[in-house]
Amino acid sequence: MVEASKFWFEKACSHAPCNTLIHPWTSTCKDATATMLLSCIKGSYKFYAMVYLIQILMKGKKLGKDEMIEQFKLYLKSGIFGLTVGSSFVTLNYIFRALFFSQFNYYTTVLLPCTVSGLAVYFEPPYRRVMVVNLFVNLVFEYWVRTLEMKGWLRRTPGKETLIFMLGSAVFFYLMRKERENRKRTPLFWFFTPPRVSKEVGEPIKGVNGRSPACPHKGNCINYILRGTIQLFGVGCAMTILRTIIPRILTPTKALKSLKLSHLKLGVFFGGYIGIYRLVVCLLCRAYGKDSALYALPAGFLAGAAFRASPSLPISLAPLTSTLQILGSWGYQAGYIPEQWPVVELLYCVCQGLLFHARVMHEDVCPRYIINLMTTVTSTKADQIQSAFIQRMLRSL
Repeated sequence: MVEASKFWFEKACSHAPCNTLIHPWTSTCKDATATMLLSCIKGSYKFYAMVYLIQILMKGKKLGKDEMIEQFKLYLKSGIFGLTVGSSFVTLNYIFRALFFSQFNYYTTVLLPCTVSGLAVYFEPPYRRVMVVNLFVNLVFEYWVRTLEMKGWLRRTPGKETLIFMLGSAVFFYLMRKERENRKRTPLFWFFTPPRVSKEVGEPIKGVNGRSPACPHKGNCINYILRGTIQLFGVGCAMTILRTIIPRILTPTKALKSLKLSHLKLGVFFGGYIGIYRLVVCLLCRAYGKDSALYALPAGFLAGAAFRASPSLPISLAPLTSTLQILGSWGYQAGYIPEQWPVVELLYCVCQGLLFHARVMHEDVCPRYIINLMTTVTSTKADQIQSAFIQRMLRSL
C-alpha cells in the first residue's frame, strides 16, 4: 500500500480536478453531492443499527416500551450525525477550494473539511457526545501506536498489551468505584459498572458459602460471581456471532458454517474479566469484613489477565482513555475547566479530522474501526476516494 506522504501527495494531486480525487464516481460536483448524501443516508443508518444493537446487548436487560422509543429517537439522531459528516465532505472541499485555496493541499483536502464536519456531533445529546469522544480519543491513541510501530520505534506483543490492560483496568475500576459516590456521574460505556462501595461492616468470614455483610451485592457470593460470568460470556459470544453472521445473512448456510470455536474468545474474555473482578472483591470483603474502593486495584489488575484470551490494541488502550474521561469530568465539576468551554465538541472535531485524514493518507496505520466506519457510512464512497488518491500518486512515480 502506497502511503500518501506530503511530498508525493502535493506533487501528484495539488492541481488535479475535483472529479479525479474527491468524487471519482461522477464528473460534476452537483451530482457528487447528491449521490454522496444518498449513500450516507443508507450507510449511516445501517452502521448505527449495529451500534445500537451491540449497546443493548451490553446492557444485558430487556428494554421497556418507553426505553425502546427513546433508543429509536437516539438512533435517528445518530444517523443524522453520521450522514452529515459523510455527505459534507464533497461540499466542504468545494467551498474551501473556491474561497481560500486554488489547489489541493495535503492538510486542507481531508484534514480540514473532516475536522469542520465534526461539528455535526451536536446532533448527539451531550452524554452521548462524551462517549463518542472517548471512542475517538482511544482510536487516535491506537493510530499513534501503530504509527510508532510502523516506524520501528515500538514493538507490540500480546503480553505487553495484556500488561497495559491489567494496569489500566486497576486504575479505571478504582476510579469507577470512587465515581459511584458522585451525584453527577460520568457517562461511561464499559463491559460492566462495579457497584458502589458498601457501607456495611461485618465480621470476617472464612470459606466460600453465603455472603459477607460487607459485600456490595445481594445474595450468595458464588451465585453473584457465576451470574456475571455467564451473562458477560453470552454477551461476548453474541457480539462475535452477530459480527460474523450479519455480513453473510443473505446466505444462512455459509453464515452458520463460518462460525468457529475461536469465536468464543471474546466471550471468555468478557466472562473471565467480570468473574475474576467480582471474585477478588468478594474475597477481600469476606476477609476484612468491610468494603473499600481500594479493592478495585488488585481486582481490576487480576481481572485484566482475562484480556489474554482475546487481545486487541483498541481494547488494551480503552481503560486509559476512560480514566482520562473520568478525570476530565472531575475537572469540570471542580471548576478547573469552565463549563461554557465546548471542550468535548472541539476535541471530537480534532480527533475526527486526524482519523479521517489517516484513513485516506495513511491506511496502513489507520485503525480498522475507522476504515470499516467510513466504508459503511459512505457505502464504499470513502474507499473510492482513497483509491483515487493512491492511483493518482502511483501514476506520478
